[in-house]
Amino acid sequence: MEINYENIIQLLKLESDKIIEKLRVNNTSELVNEKKNIENGIKWLKKGMENQIDPNLNIITIPEQITKTPSSEFRLIEDHESDDKKNWTIVKLNNVELRPISGDFLIMK
Repeated sequence: MEINYENIIQLLKLESDKIIEKLRVNNTSELVNEKKNIENGIKWLKKGMENQIDPNLNIITIPEQITKTPSSEFRLIEDHESDDKKNWTIVKLNNVELRPISGDFLIMK
C-alpha cells in the first residue's frame, strides 16, 4: 500500500485550521500545544515524503561503543566479498567517509 502523504498533510492542515479558529476564541496552552503537534506531524510527513521513508522500514539506532577510547569508531565499509580487511573500503558519500556515531539512525529498506 502506497502512502498518500499529500492527502494526510491536507487532513492535518484542516485540523490545524480548526484549532486556529478555537484559538481566536480561547487561547489556551493546550490548544497551542495541539497546533504545534500538528505542525510537527506535518514536518515529519514532509521529511518522509522527501526521503521516501515508509513507516514500515526498519529504523535502528547505532549502539554505544564497546571500546571507550577516543580513536575507536564505527565505520561503514564495503568488504568486496573478502574477509581480508586490507581489501575493504570505507563507504563515502559526497567524497566523505561515512562514520556513524552512537545514537545515529540507520534506516533500512
